Amino acid sequence: MRPTPSGSASRLGKRIAIHTYGPDGARDAVRAGADSVEHATDMDDGTIAEMARRKTFYVPTIDHNRYYVDNARRLNYPPKAVDDLNDYIQRNLATARKAFAAGVRFAMGSDAVYTMFGENTRELGWFVKAGMTPEQALRTATTNAAELMAMEKSVGAIRAGSLADLVAVEGDPLADIDVVIHKVRWVMKGGEVVVDKTK
Repeated sequence: MRPTPSGSASRLGKRIAIHTYGPDGARDAVRAGADSVEHATDMDDGTIAEMARRKTFYVPTIDHNRYYVDNARRLNYPPKAVDDLNDYIQRNLATARKAFAAGVRFAMGSDAVYTMFGENTRELGWFVKAGMTPEQALRTATTNAAELMAMEKSVGAIRAGSLADLVAVEGDPLADIDVVIHKVRWVMKGGEVVVDKTK
């Protein structure tokens, strides 16, 4: 059975997400009973094993640092910052690989900033690089994310009673995750079509 955190947020039925960089903060967040740990690069094996045991979600947000690298000139980042970001991306990916191999549950989050909105699904490509199948990566953004937010009855799956938030893509997303990233052709939000590139 999962330990119940003693903080006031959990007593009020609220979910707890801890944003942390570095192994110590991640370890403490997991031990404190966080529902999810965000970013959390360089986690040690003990923390990863504890996350798997407690069913703590991992939201690594790898792609937002790719965004910083791609937009370094626009953001006035010095060359050293780009080198550091590229190093961080590789460490973030390595941590995600270890966590996935250990059975940690993932949810997709983008940490989108500035003009990154609309690039959010690129995170799924990193998950495939970390060892997931495209289907497993898609679950991080649908059923897993819904479970993390305690919204399984309204989002995350296509079923009666759920919000009609749907996309149609060109190609097979179970064979190629890039289809979801680059080939969305139709979007329904709350039962209304808001994007239609099929005509």
